[in-house]
Amino acid sequence: MQKRARAVIIKDKKILLIKRTKNDSFYWVISGGAVEESETNEKALKRECKEELGVDIQIKELLLEVKSQKPETKSQKEYFYLCDIVGGVLGSGNGPEFQKNSSYYGNYDIEWRNINDLKLIDLKPEEIRDLIRNKYKN
Repeated sequence: MQKRARAVIIKDKKILLIKRTKNDSFYWVISGGAVEESETNEKALKRECKEELGVDIQIKELLLEVKSQKPETKSQKEYFYLCDIVGGVLGSGNGPEFQKNSSYYGNYDIEWRNINDLKLIDLKPEEIRDLIRNKYKN
């Protein structure tokens, strides 16, 4: 079974999210991606954060394990880890999402959002949105 690891990065009552825009619609996701066969969840998450965000992270704890609800990843499990940024330059990622000739389409915009705003935005999956809202709200 394919796995995905994601980094929940919270600082000063804000959470680091990626706004995904495809065609005329958009939604929000937490940084991370597929765990390759030779990787642990933690190693994959560190690689993904470097590729997508341009940062080095420290993994603190597993917050949530959930089955993916997206049609294209329905059989996958997602692991959400609470993380801190410990190095790198936010916004300097150069992963395939940012390459002109990759299979990725749409925009990836990195934004800090207030945790209280989570009730107003379409953050996927809902389970992590609700967990973060309840655990870290002001």
